[in-house]
Amino acid sequence: MRSRTRLDPAGRRQQLLDVGARLFAERPYDQVSIEEIAARAGVSRGLMYRYFATKRDLFRAVVQATADHLVDLTDPDPGLPLDEQVRAGLDRYLDHFEANATLLRAAYTGAASADEHVRAIIAGKARRHEDRILDQLSRAGVPGGPRLRVAVRGWILMCRMLVLDWLDTREISRAELRDLCARSLLDLAAHAGR
Repeated sequence: MRSRTRLDPAGRRQQLLDVGARLFAERPYDQVSIEEIAARAGVSRGLMYRYFATKRDLFRAVVQATADHLVDLTDPDPGLPLDEQVRAGLDRYLDHFEANATLLRAAYTGAASADEHVRAIIAGKARRHEDRILDQLSRAGVPGGPRLRVAVRGWILMCRMLVLDWLDTREISRAELRDLCARSLLDLAAHAGR
């Protein structure tokens, strides 16, 4: 173990989150141990447990931080036309998924995705994306309503699964995937908003 650098509690917690995020991004959840996280952070297991009682608690915190970052990252620029806002947001979404593929696979489809807290984090962030997209569409003059809300919710799920599949297969280019997702949202908005 490396010699420990003194950090205040918030700094130490953030360090452990950063190390956990890196390891969960490199390897599946089941292949990461608390011992390895502590060793990489240069702390004892006991100190690690002061911040996170279990590996699952750390994973939940990493998923929360990653989801918060994705919401911030995809914040649209209202000065752009709607189609450019959508494409720019999708580019940042794809960047995020490429950088965190293993972690996101674990959160969305792996054994850790069965955790009710992880599911609640994901559902909460999906609702934030849904509300933001509906707001973007409304500002662009698309009439709202329950049909549009359901369509946007389905679009979010579709994009998530397309991106996860694309990370494994790369059957189409990244630009084609982005454009497919963007066009799908714009078409859904045109039809569901009627």
